[in-house]
Amino acid sequence: MRLFSGMPYADVHMEAVAAAAGVAKPTLYRYFPTKEALFIAGLAWTLAELREAIGATRTTGGDEARRLEVAVGLVLERIGRLSPALHAIESRSSDLGEKSRRVLREGFDGLRDALAALLRDGVAAGRFDVPDVDLAVMMVLGGIRMAAHGTGREAPSPTAVAAFFLNGLRAGAAVPLPAVRRLGALA
Repeated sequence: MRLFSGMPYADVHMEAVAAAAGVAKPTLYRYFPTKEALFIAGLAWTLAELREAIGATRTTGGDEARRLEVAVGLVLERIGRLSPALHAIESRSSDLGEKSRRVLREGFDGLRDALAALLRDGVAAGRFDVPDVDLAVMMVLGGIRMAAHGTGREAPSPTAVAAFFLNGLRAGAAVPLPAVRRLGALA
């Protein structure tokens, strides 16, 4: 995945993957009959490992806000590294088929579940005021994905992204509904 993360999918060749893995090309083909099969297996493994790392933050020290900050940092860093791979999957002209898109969707479903568990922990502890955890997680992941590879500029630091989301999720930080209605009337 380091090679797929460092250059466009089309520029990664099985010879380079075999060399990076320290195996002969026929050995690589014994386990992965195509570049797409190798890519899909690597993507699935990478997203599963990230999901497990997020889940592990639930047992680390610190409060719920710190755990969420660490998890957001992990996602931003690792999704940022996958940017070329994500672009390859999302490109209409890509050689990658529906299977890679399905693996990506399933991987992001796992990330959503892991982040939702962290948010629910924070809600239960009174640290976050989140009326719709699922919506909040979709917004967090969407923002991270855009920050990591969709803006055309250098991604912000994990600390800055986590702080942005945490400031809006802290209990008592939400703008009261009547104030939101007044703002809407002024627009």
